[in-house]
Amino acid sequence: MKMRSGTTRACLVACLTGLGTLMQVIPAGAQQGPVPLFLQNRNTDNSTTTDGNANGGNAANQQGPGSTGQDGAGSQYPQQGPNGVFGWGTNAGNANANGSNGNAYPTDPDAVQTLELNAVDAESVGILDRDSGGLGVDMWTGTSREMAARLIDALPDHPGSRAMRNLERRLLLSIAAAPDDHKNISLLAHRVAKLQAIGAYGDVARLINASAHDKLSADLAEAQVNALLVTGLLDDACAAIESYGNQFDTPFWLKAAAYCQLRAKNNTSATFTTDLVREVEGEKDKLFFALNRAIRTGSNVSPDLLVNLRPLDVAMLELTKQGLPAGKLQNADAPTLIAFVKSANTATALRLEAARLAEQRGFITTDELASTYMSVTFTSAELANVLDDASEDSPAREYAKLYQAAAKSDVPAVRAEILAHMYDNGRNNGDYGQIARLCASLLEDIPINNDFAWFATDALAAAIYSNDLELAGGWLAQAKASANDDNSIESRLIVLYPAIVLAGLEDTGTPNTQQAPGATTGLGGANSTIGQAPATSQALARHRARMDEWAELQNARNDQNEARHDAAMVYSLFAAFGIEVPEKFWDSLLTQPYVVSNAVPNAAVIHKMIQAAATGQRAMAASLVIISNGTLDPDMRNATSLGQSVAALRAVDLESDARRIAIETILESGL
Repeated sequence: MKMRSGTTRACLVACLTGLGTLMQVIPAGAQQGPVPLFLQNRNTDNSTTTDGNANGGNAANQQGPGSTGQDGAGSQYPQQGPNGVFGWGTNAGNANANGSNGNAYPTDPDAVQTLELNAVDAESVGILDRDSGGLGVDMWTGTSREMAARLIDALPDHPGSRAMRNLERRLLLSIAAAPDDHKNISLLAHRVAKLQAIGAYGDVARLINASAHDKLSADLAEAQVNALLVTGLLDDACAAIESYGNQFDTPFWLKAAAYCQLRAKNNTSATFTTDLVREVEGEKDKLFFALNRAIRTGSNVSPDLLVNLRPLDVAMLELTKQGLPAGKLQNADAPTLIAFVKSANTATALRLEAARLAEQRGFITTDELASTYMSVTFTSAELANVLDDASEDSPAREYAKLYQAAAKSDVPAVRAEILAHMYDNGRNNGDYGQIARLCASLLEDIPINNDFAWFATDALAAAIYSNDLELAGGWLAQAKASANDDNSIESRLIVLYPAIVLAGLEDTGTPNTQQAPGATTGLGGANSTIGQAPATSQALARHRARMDEWAELQNARNDQNEARHDAAMVYSLFAAFGIEVPEKFWDSLLTQPYVVSNAVPNAAVIHKMIQAAATGQRAMAASLVIISNGTLDPDMRNATSLGQSVAALRAVDLESDARRIAIETILESGL
């Protein structure tokens, strides 16, 4: 089958893949777009033979300057795939990670595979299709390009949770048809700028690498070089600098060339290039000249100049053998914080704390954090006695000692004791999510049996957070079997009930499908039934009884303001997922203060979110959810807004994201 135009191709894709009415077709220059398996043949005849490898496979996997299989700052990005309730487990994304090409077709004849098309549209390019976590080629349908750019710019630079960051990153990396209006606006440029702002430099390099290299603007070429510098791909960076330097004549390229010449110890060329910089703009860039001088002479740069560091500054500083000042750590931006972690000139204590902060913010992966923790030297006596005295000068060093002791122990009971201590420390320090991620692989080796009943609820919570639902189910069964009057397991299960339910591990007797997401009905998600209908199943009766027990624990808390806030959060999330919240629990919250003002999005955000959910505008709904909640720590979010947001995500088929956001909020809030 030969498709004679981009419009015809887009219409066929829309009709044959169930996309419905596609308001904006993929422009004729679309580089990548989803094409059904049975449309893979672009030969002029009707044979069933594929086109072979003539086009080199998926453009997202073509290699160019700095092409890597890594996320963030050059670390290997998670290979996520379908798993359990959330839909993102351990296998999706393997096609990208392993460099498979566009001819690695799935066996499902209805599957949609990302293929390289004949022409190139950089605005629609991406590295994630629906199978690998993208939001879909039609995600901007119904949204103007001008609005899409505004939404991208408004996305938070520092998302408040891992789930929010994950959704934001995938939105920016999705293969998607760009809206057809305002073609003077480059969505690719806006996407790249936001990826840089959130510190996803590995993604920046891959996204630009998937576009047309010979048509890059100066800004995109500079962004790619910066990404390669931050991720440590210095040879690739200098190759790109040499290539692009002939195309662009701004001072950046002269300074970058000088760096590469200094790195290659070509001082004669570096001197000439530095003189050119001086002729073009004088010495107004004091830091560049100070770094240049320090590299040549072996001197140090004044700490007063080491502010607002750019990726090129960080790379040049590494050549001086001078470490970053400790005072820059807490407020460091992504390039600087990553440099603290990766620089050979960083003191051990600073590197540990930098790695802890960088992983929390998504700048490095959890595996990189683990490697950093394992790189510290502790004596065998320190590790053997870690439970007697784990205290250290900083939380990061204490975590490193505990993590090493747990990883090196071959005694399950000892490992479980250490993990329990780490989970407790994480809760106290506000690092619970990070500790659960860090210790996920260690938890897998703890046997689920009566000997570890004392550990069951800790393991259950951590497994839920890590989205290992099979493991969580095993620990839940063990906890239920071991609960009795002589231990506190039952009360812990009651405390964890909201997380257990939201993870789909407990039957509440109210299937989610019976109550539609409430994004089209009001601010609080799906509306609860007025009054309380008779329990029609044992599951519903158990759910109501458990809700009573959970509410009793909340009523017994010392801080009733906090207890009411937590209850409102749980009830709003339950309602958004169609889980029954008996009206008496809402009645119990109908007390002063009747008006709360924390973290309430403005009316336009709520209106557009409801509208986007009702009309299936996936990217707009997701963007507004992130904008309205993404900058806040879990315990600061507004219950009404969060319930509405979760319902909106469910309405546009982003169920897994809705559940991850809900569960992270519950567990990271101390609930």
